[in-house]
Amino acid sequence: MEAGRTFTTKLLAHTNWSPNLCTLPAERESLTDIFGGQVTPDKFMTQQACFCPIVICNKTEVRVQSLDRQCLPYLEQNYLGAGAQGTVYRVKIAKRHFYDPVIGGTNDQPKEMARKDYQSTKDMERDTLRQILACDRVCPNIVDIYGGLAIGTNYSIFMPLALCDLSAYMREDHRTRPGTTMEKTDIIHSARGLARGLEFLHNGMRTAEGDKMVCYHLDIKPSNILVFLENVGGRQEAVWKISDFGMSRLKLRSHGEENEKDFGGWFVRFQQPRDASTSAASNRRGDGTYIGPESLSKYRAMREQSDVWSLGCILSVVFAYLEEGSSGVEKYGLRRLNHRSADGYDRFFVTDPLFGRPKINPAVTIWHDKLIKKARQRSSKEGEAVKSILTYLVQAVLQPEPSKRCSAQQLESKLLSTFRKYRDLGNEVSPHLLEEAPGLGRVLQRIYLDSLIRERQYPTTERRVEHWVLGASEPFKGCEISPDGTVIAFWTDTKLSLYTSQSLQQESADGIRSAAEYPIPTVGCRWKSISLTSRRLIASTSGGPVQCYIFKLPVGPYVDANLRPSDRVSLPTLPEIKKLALAPGSRRVACIVGDKVEDQNSGSLYFGDINYPSEWREKCKLDWPAADIVQLSFSTDDDLYMVFRPQRSGPNHKHEIPVIHVSFRSNQMCPLIIESQGLDSSSTVGLFTTFATFLQKPHVCVLVTREKQLHIQSLAQEDLLPSIQYDIKNYRVIKLMMAKNDDKLFAVGRRAAHHTMLLLEIAIPPQATRSSVTELAEIPGLKYSDEFAERIVHGEEESVVILAVLMGANQCRIYKITVPRSM
Repeated sequence: MEAGRTFTTKLLAHTNWSPNLCTLPAERESLTDIFGGQVTPDKFMTQQACFCPIVICNKTEVRVQSLDRQCLPYLEQNYLGAGAQGTVYRVKIAKRHFYDPVIGGTNDQPKEMARKDYQSTKDMERDTLRQILACDRVCPNIVDIYGGLAIGTNYSIFMPLALCDLSAYMREDHRTRPGTTMEKTDIIHSARGLARGLEFLHNGMRTAEGDKMVCYHLDIKPSNILVFLENVGGRQEAVWKISDFGMSRLKLRSHGEENEKDFGGWFVRFQQPRDASTSAASNRRGDGTYIGPESLSKYRAMREQSDVWSLGCILSVVFAYLEEGSSGVEKYGLRRLNHRSADGYDRFFVTDPLFGRPKINPAVTIWHDKLIKKARQRSSKEGEAVKSILTYLVQAVLQPEPSKRCSAQQLESKLLSTFRKYRDLGNEVSPHLLEEAPGLGRVLQRIYLDSLIRERQYPTTERRVEHWVLGASEPFKGCEISPDGTVIAFWTDTKLSLYTSQSLQQESADGIRSAAEYPIPTVGCRWKSISLTSRRLIASTSGGPVQCYIFKLPVGPYVDANLRPSDRVSLPTLPEIKKLALAPGSRRVACIVGDKVEDQNSGSLYFGDINYPSEWREKCKLDWPAADIVQLSFSTDDDLYMVFRPQRSGPNHKHEIPVIHVSFRSNQMCPLIIESQGLDSSSTVGLFTTFATFLQKPHVCVLVTREKQLHIQSLAQEDLLPSIQYDIKNYRVIKLMMAKNDDKLFAVGRRAAHHTMLLLEIAIPPQATRSSVTELAEIPGLKYSDEFAERIVHGEEESVVILAVLMGANQCRIYKITVPRSM
């Protein structure tokens, strides 16, 4: 009774109300003034939320500290789905709880809309977000934003409720292909709207103050395209709208200043669910199917051209849907994923890990040819329309180089032209495709398509030489190439730099940039020896206590720019490591270690598992100084070779080249001594030139001495292969590489008395006879005096030679020479 009396006298009968006295939710101070004491204000505070529902305000952010004092205005809430940064719900807002300040009124009926919930980060810029909510949005192909609701770190955005997204539309809601030309026309018209929406994001947005706002969406894909059914010109039409700006970047221009905002950094990212618009097999790295090649760059290279690429990918899928429905979308995705160049990634481009630039996925052009042919079988006019737009996508949209892509406005114009061509075809029922008909026609079509696919997947390859200049600011002193040719390490005394095909996306006027760098962290130490595979890199230091740094490299060419070692091992009991070698399988490590007392004393061979460096052990003492090691390399995981500088030995003090084969399989060491031949046998100058091993018989090795004498010999006692020695006439050989089937050698060399460096092919004779030499290609810019590492990688169709060259004067190059198998 006392509370009721107080309420009546102080509120209902009060003549001099304070303007905020009865505002809900009420503050404790106000409640204490009204009710007095502590108990009643406490009860009111705990119960007042149910009398204070939140009102959503159109184009405005509403902020609430917590739900202890206010309740949510939803009559219903149903889960719809989740993305990388938020969860989407269908909500029904109670009447009079959605306020539109433009009309000065609220909803007179419950209103359904979509709500996407985010988790904000400390980087969230609320002033910028308010500008986005209030921006002048007038494009029918961009999802409107009704408003925002901030409750602590939870942030919700309200949007119109769509029928579905484009992925669900093509794969679930409308599985069969459009049956009439008019249906196809409508879909092309909807697709044209996406280009118009993209043009609006790039050039048409304005803030409430009239300043220009540019949005790079950066995550356009079918699941981010929402499908609405709207009344357009008196008829119901499907309108496609771009949504989900969680990955976007914004460029705001105000008062002559330009600021770029990373919208994606404002919200917490969760694990990305697989996009159902791709094939059933997800991408190995989780990268988006629809993102362009520039996404591989570690620099912020994605701009409006990246959105154009993504839209081009979507359009390519849409035309697959127009032809074959949802099954066509699925098969198209599998074809992209399973193409031999795709390396397990469903994307519209493929990378060349052997230092090549990205190019369009060959499966895309194969599929386009198939779509064009099928359209022509129905109608020459439709065939021409499909050819025109798909050719445009390849030539002007799906260009790996962003600067060569058209604008969204140009793409919209091309889609308008395609729309008009389809509209002129009239409302015709599509006839059965030839492949559905039995008999000879189907057989002939299958034969044609199979031959077409073989031709496109396995094109005739020509010999070609490519090279890239490295933008090095200081002289590198060494370089190594991984066995599969995908990673190249260059190093100075204090910095380690890795180059992959990713580096080609970061080319500047000074040359290509490294994909990753790691400066030596210990002052006074220097990088000494480095060995690597595509998965691991190990580097030793000198100038202090021996340390080894072990790095895990990711699968593929995408090295993290912030290269960090997975292990750092101090080996204070060992003297300096002269040379390291890592087996192709990335597990076994071997190193040549000097004597603790005198560097010219005999060295030792250590080996062990890279994962357990503390357990590395001495395998044997060597008969030669560690400082004389010239080459230490694994030909297989179980076969190690050591080559030392020429030594004087024997009663006649002949100069000999010690070559030692270590078999971890049989736990044997087999030495081979190559003696100097010819009139100049008394001199060691240029005696040892280069060394290689057979691939099929790793116990057989090939040496070149004095640049022209070739030696082939087995180091296995049970092998009856005779030794072969002969002169390479008219040529000087610098480096050797073995062909895939051990039937020939590839070499880098030159003609006698000439300076032009060449890639050569040397046939291996069955006995000591003269061998034929074939010149395959000139290597422009390479000099005889340049130091370089070499690697050959054999594929099904071709072999690729990779050279990493130290050219002096701070200049370095990477060469890639492609040699067809038929050569």
